[in-house]
Amino acid sequence: MSEHTEVRLPLLREFERLGWDSNQIQFAPEWKIPKTPSAASKREIGQSFQGFPVDIAIFDNPSNLGNYENIQIIVETKAPDIDAGVNQLKIYMGLEPHTLLGIWSNGSEISLVYRTPEGGFEVERNGNLPRPGESLLRSGQSKLKWIDLEEPTTSDLKKTFTRLLNVVVSQDSRSTRRDDQLNNICNIILAKLEGDKIAKFDPEASVPFQFWSSEQETAQKIRELFQGMKIAHGDIFLTDTDNDINLDDHTISLAAYELSKYKLREASLNAVSQAFQVFRTASLKSAEGQYYTPYPVIRSVIKLMEMHPSDKVIDPACGTGGFLLESYRQLRESFPSMDDGDAKGWAQRHLYGVDKDRINVKLTKAIMLTIGDGSTHTYLGDSLRKHLWSSSFQDLQTSLTPGTFTCVVTNPPFGKNLKMSKVDAKASGIEIAKKAVKNSEGNYNFHATKYEERELGILFLERCHELLAVEGRLGIILPETYMFSPSYKWLRQWIKERFAIKGILNIPMEAFQGFCRAKTNFYIFEKKEIENA
Repeated sequence: MSEHTEVRLPLLREFERLGWDSNQIQFAPEWKIPKTPSAASKREIGQSFQGFPVDIAIFDNPSNLGNYENIQIIVETKAPDIDAGVNQLKIYMGLEPHTLLGIWSNGSEISLVYRTPEGGFEVERNGNLPRPGESLLRSGQSKLKWIDLEEPTTSDLKKTFTRLLNVVVSQDSRSTRRDDQLNNICNIILAKLEGDKIAKFDPEASVPFQFWSSEQETAQKIRELFQGMKIAHGDIFLTDTDNDINLDDHTISLAAYELSKYKLREASLNAVSQAFQVFRTASLKSAEGQYYTPYPVIRSVIKLMEMHPSDKVIDPACGTGGFLLESYRQLRESFPSMDDGDAKGWAQRHLYGVDKDRINVKLTKAIMLTIGDGSTHTYLGDSLRKHLWSSSFQDLQTSLTPGTFTCVVTNPPFGKNLKMSKVDAKASGIEIAKKAVKNSEGNYNFHATKYEERELGILFLERCHELLAVEGRLGIILPETYMFSPSYKWLRQWIKERFAIKGILNIPMEAFQGFCRAKTNFYIFEKKEIENA
């Protein structure tokens, strides 16, 4: 008997009859499953690898044919009997972690092997082939409890977050805009944090954040957790419309399936920091001067700032909170005698962040909440336009008190096309936006009443100076042209009158490649006691 003609071809015809698109099915050439984890690593970077061939592979969408992250079903017809075939599928599915269903058939019998969230398998003998759109998720024989959950590694969490964004949510039927997808992923993670809190306090009960008996039940329970998080941390939700997880039940269930086995609240600082980089990159808006700061740069510059428990730290253009999180991480590393309570209290009282992008603020709050809660003083607002604070950003009026921070660290938006108008600069009383006039001695004075358009990166220098206490430290990423171009000589005079320079860290252009081609450095300044503005 020809296996291909007697078994495989009839199966392919049956899949197509059930409604599967032939363009989402691969059988010639056969799909290869990596034989070892090292082989899987080679596949991830596009290298050739040793693999086991499978008879049929089915992907979630024709556009994703051949993408291992999007494989859903594998089919085998080679094994001599059902038991051997099922065992072979379990091995293959262990090596192909995104596969939800394995199918074995000899032409007359069909066995289905479903993967369960905790890493086990559910076998269904004499089953029927699934139709497109039919749920491939199974909850397992027993429900997960707190003791069953595992602390994720850095690699685990980063891969899971990447998959949530690029595979799970990207195909949702209700959410199509990237900002909306990011916001909803954030809502799911917040629901997961709420579920972890409940599970930790009641370890004998079933974990609420997991896949239940159906996609509808799962989505309902996840949405209930989200509502619980809204009650407990209402400050995270910045608009009246942010009142639900705006994703379909299938997407929410897949997300629950992906995240349920991890103790997200117990994840290490390093794992959280690197995993959330996935969302930082996705949230960027380069047209607004938002550039992703790579983690090695964040780690290096915060180390130079030498954080101390007495420091009160702010990032007035915090993006998704990379500098704030790393400040917390390095403080705990430098002062291991701080217990969890001390560290949480420090984060709540000493870490401040401001950003004018709603998604960035929510992500920052979610990140800080994940590592122990430093989300208290992360605000939506415009750090520069003070004339808007009383009407639109009242929190900034009470929190951004001049001269009250010992450390400011930031990567502000910059670029020649990113400027504040003369009208806004005057309304906000930004002195550095006044016209710089060269005097007879070759120095510069600022005109009493005339303002100019000014680059945002320059304006942030004044705001940072205002926020700092005397002898406070400013760490800031700025274009190299500010310090060396003749056209910015007036700016260097302004800096020299107000700051003592304490250090410069060269940042290679490659660090921001793909986002920005400007040559930048990290500058460390100390606010002088005597000001000659």
